[in-house]
Amino acid sequence: MRDSRPSASANPLGTAPVGSLLIQYAIPSIISTLIASLYNMVDQIFIGQRIGFLGNAATTVAYPLTFLCGALTILFSNGSSVNFNVSNGRGNKDEALGFAGAGITMLLAEGLFTAAIVLLFTGSFVRLFGATEQVFPYARTYMRLIAPGFPFLALTSGGTLLIRSDGSPRYALVCSLSGVALNFILDYLFLFPLNMGIAGAAIATVLGQVLSAVLVAAYLLQFHTGRLERRHFAVNSAKLQQIMSIGAAGSLNQAAMLVMNLVLNSSLSYYGSLSEYGGSEALAAAGVVTKVNFLFYSTIIGCSIGGQPIMGFNFGARNYERVKQTAYLIFRYAFVIGAIETACFWLFPHQILQLFGSSAGGYEAFAIRYMHEFMLLVVLAGVLPVSMNAMVSIKKPRNGIIISLSKQLVLIILLLILPRRLGIDGVLLAGPIADFLVAVAAFFVIRTAFLQLGREEM
Repeated sequence: MRDSRPSASANPLGTAPVGSLLIQYAIPSIISTLIASLYNMVDQIFIGQRIGFLGNAATTVAYPLTFLCGALTILFSNGSSVNFNVSNGRGNKDEALGFAGAGITMLLAEGLFTAAIVLLFTGSFVRLFGATEQVFPYARTYMRLIAPGFPFLALTSGGTLLIRSDGSPRYALVCSLSGVALNFILDYLFLFPLNMGIAGAAIATVLGQVLSAVLVAAYLLQFHTGRLERRHFAVNSAKLQQIMSIGAAGSLNQAAMLVMNLVLNSSLSYYGSLSEYGGSEALAAAGVVTKVNFLFYSTIIGCSIGGQPIMGFNFGARNYERVKQTAYLIFRYAFVIGAIETACFWLFPHQILQLFGSSAGGYEAFAIRYMHEFMLLVVLAGVLPVSMNAMVSIKKPRNGIIISLSKQLVLIILLLILPRRLGIDGVLLAGPIADFLVAVAAFFVIRTAFLQLGREEM
């Protein structure tokens, strides 16, 4: 019987040098992931420069909302785009449009739902997310004003995935970049010439999201696959189940990150207030370092996502050595990026802090400790996304889910145990211990899986 798998010799994914292929596929992914981190970075820089560390602490308190909204957005965006691709590949364009339309409906519904919940219980969310008395008014104002942007954020996140699937990745990139650019411009205008305070930063963020969503909506009116009609936006139980079954893994990971951020913020606020640094100062410092870290980490994520088509194709073609070669090359890139980040934290801590406004007292002292101690083994952090995406590429999604949840679960456990005895030092110690344990476990999982390649039919 003839093997129906794609021939490695007929496709550059199976023959071209892995290094050049990885660069070709990784660059667009890196740009996309960097855009997400830039949204947070832009606000943090302008707020820090204009308002100071209390403003930075407020955005740190609001940061878990990203994961709250993201958990539901990924549930519907990933599920609808994957089902859209599968149906389109089978030649069933009407079914594909049905998944696209249902995905858009659910994205808008969850965005409106999340916005309504946050607006109704803003004060409760602010306290739950670890705000101190000093930070509370800033965080409440910021959270109330960014909540109305959730439907636009959800539409942009899910819509750009569908636009890429429809064959227009450049337009999808334009949608995202336009919002970031407008946010950057308005942040400056609202915070400096107009002196609108933290409210101005929140409004700038929402207006950037609105612009991106409008561009997405304009494209959806001229979908290349076919015209989206009213009936395509209907949602039934069968369609919803198919969408949610695909998006569940990514959504679960976002939910775990939400819980982890809640525990981390609460630990920083509580144990920071008992230390020489102060709770508000600890929150602000950790938030700034986290945003810088995500800039590097998103680059690693982009590399690992870019390697997925290469590993997936060669796995299907049974060219297992190229699968391993690709994964280990991404590991090396991740290690280099992590090493550069570590060097920046040790060589330029004051310069990094100055980007986010004036730094002094407990805020500066704790930020430097956070860079040097909590982020001590950040060079190993890349093992997690690389291993997770490799597992997905070789059809071991359960292993991928376990790896993706491991960091959050391990860190939560450590944050609940270590600070009880060590105070704020326990919070700082939890970071490198979690990075080490998770890196070792993830590398063991991927090593075992790679040793089995070729020994069993998958």
